[in-house]
Amino acid sequence: MSDTATTTALMQRVTLRLGQICVSENNVRQNLNLDERFLKSVAANGVKVPVVVLPLGEDTYELKMGHRRYHAARATKQTEDEQDAIEVPAYVLDPSLREAGEDFIDQLIENDDHYRQGLTELEQADALFGAVNAGMKQARVAQLTGRSRTEVSRAVRTAKSVGGRTRAMLAGAGAYDLDLEVLAVLGEFDDEPAAVERLLEAYAKNRFEFQVQWERDDRAERRARERIRPQLEEAGVRLAEDGDLPQTAEPLSELAGPDGELLSSEAHAGCPGHVAAWAENPREPGEVEYFCTDPDRFGHRPPQEDDSETDGGQVQEQPQAAREAKLSEPSREYVKAGNKAYRAAEKARQGWLKELIGRKTAPKPLAVFLTEQLLSCPKPVAQWVGDAGRRDLVKELTGYDDPAERAKSATPAKLTLLNFAVLAATFEKRMGEVRTWRTDSAARSSVYELREIREDARTWLSFLAEIGYPLSSVEQAIVDDESYQEGAPEAVYTDGQAAEDSVDTPDGVSAEDCEDAS
Repeated sequence: MSDTATTTALMQRVTLRLGQICVSENNVRQNLNLDERFLKSVAANGVKVPVVVLPLGEDTYELKMGHRRYHAARATKQTEDEQDAIEVPAYVLDPSLREAGEDFIDQLIENDDHYRQGLTELEQADALFGAVNAGMKQARVAQLTGRSRTEVSRAVRTAKSVGGRTRAMLAGAGAYDLDLEVLAVLGEFDDEPAAVERLLEAYAKNRFEFQVQWERDDRAERRARERIRPQLEEAGVRLAEDGDLPQTAEPLSELAGPDGELLSSEAHAGCPGHVAAWAENPREPGEVEYFCTDPDRFGHRPPQEDDSETDGGQVQEQPQAAREAKLSEPSREYVKAGNKAYRAAEKARQGWLKELIGRKTAPKPLAVFLTEQLLSCPKPVAQWVGDAGRRDLVKELTGYDDPAERAKSATPAKLTLLNFAVLAATFEKRMGEVRTWRTDSAARSSVYELREIREDARTWLSFLAEIGYPLSSVEQAIVDDESYQEGAPEAVYTDGQAAEDSVDTPDGVSAEDCEDAS
C-alpha cells in the first residue's frame, strides 16, 4: 500500500461539478443517513470538506470518499440539470499509486468509529459559542449548522456557563460523553465544585435527576436561611442551628399556655427557653419552628395533661414516660435529612412520570400493571380516584388543562398513557405523607396506616423501576423495606431503638407487633 503522506502530497485539489462525478460501485455504506441537520448544513454552506475521486477518463471521475456529501449536495436542488451543475471541492488521486483493494480500506479508515472521533457535545457547544462570540448572529449559526435557533442558544449558554474548574473535573473523571442537558446542569452549579462532584458521581450511578433536584432544593434552602438568620436576629429570637436543640426541647405546637390553649410564638417570646429551629419538613425553604428548650423547668405542659395518671392503683409519671419515648426517636437532623431526600425524590420522580406520560407509546408492562391495579382496586385507587388534589396532579403529569378533552382525539397508545396518569396520581397522592420513608416506632405511632402506605409505595416504586425509573437511595430503601441510611449520622437511634430494629421477626411482622402479641 502506498504511503499515506506521499499519497496525500500527490493529491490534486480541484473544483468539480457533480455531473462530472460517478458514484463508485464499491461503496460499502448501506445507509447514507442524510438527517435533517446534515442536509440543512450542506444547503447553507455547500460542501466544505473535499470529496476524493479517481480519474476515469477525460473530464469524468469516480467517487471514492464523500458519498454522504455528494448525495446531500444533490438533495439541495430539484432538477437533475441543477444538481449536475453544483460545484464541490475535490482531491484527485493518482491511479498509479493505488493498490488493489485499497478502496475498501480507505472507506473503513474514513468511516469506522475506531479511526475517527466526532466532537463531544461540549466541544460542539464550544464551537457554536466561538462563532457567536466572534460576531456571528445566532440565526446565521443555526442556518449554517442545520440546527434550530433554540438549539444554538442553549448550546451557547451551556458553553459559557461551564467554567474551567468544572471542565477540569470532567477531564479528571473522563466524562466526555455527557449530553447538553447534563452539561447545562453542571454549568448551573459551576460555582459550587462540591455540587458538581456529587452530580458527576450521581450520573455514574444513574441517579442524576434525583441529585439535580436535591442540589437545587439544598441551594434554595441555604439561600433562604441566609435571608432568615438576620431577620430572626433583628427580632431578638435565638436560632438553634442543626444539632443545637437540647433533648429537653419541645415544639410550641405541643405545649399549652396558662389558659390551656396551644402556645403561639408571640405568647412564648418572653420565655427564657424561647428558640427557633429549622423546620423538619418545611413547606418552603427557610421555614422555622419555635420551641421551648425546657418545658418542665419553665412551666409548660402539653394541653389537658394531668400531673399523674392512676392505673390499677399505681401512679405513672407522664413527663418521665414522655422523656423515655423521646429518647427512642431518631435524631432531628436525621429526620430532616430524610425528609429532604424524600421530597427531592418525589419531585424528580414526578418529573420523570411527566416525561413518560408525554411519550407517544408506553412501555410494554405498563398496560398490564394499569389493568391489574384498576381491577384489584388497592387503597390508593379506592381512596384517591375522585380526590380534587388527584385531579390537579393528573393535569400536572399530563400537561393538559383538560385531559378528558384530550382523550377524545388520542390514539389508543396515548389513551393508555392518559389512563396511567390517573393511576400515577393516585399512588403519588398515597405517598404524599413525607414520613413514608421512616421505619422508626415514633413515625409508626404518629401516622395512621404507615405500614400500609409503605407497602403501596413499595408496589409503585418497584413497578417504576421495572420500566426504567432510576430509584434514589431513599426510594430504594422503601423498596427493600429497610431503614434509609445515606447521609445519616453514625448514631441514628439510641441503643434501645437499635435493639428494637435488630430483633429477628417473621416476614411482614415488626418487633413491636411481636411485643404486642406477647
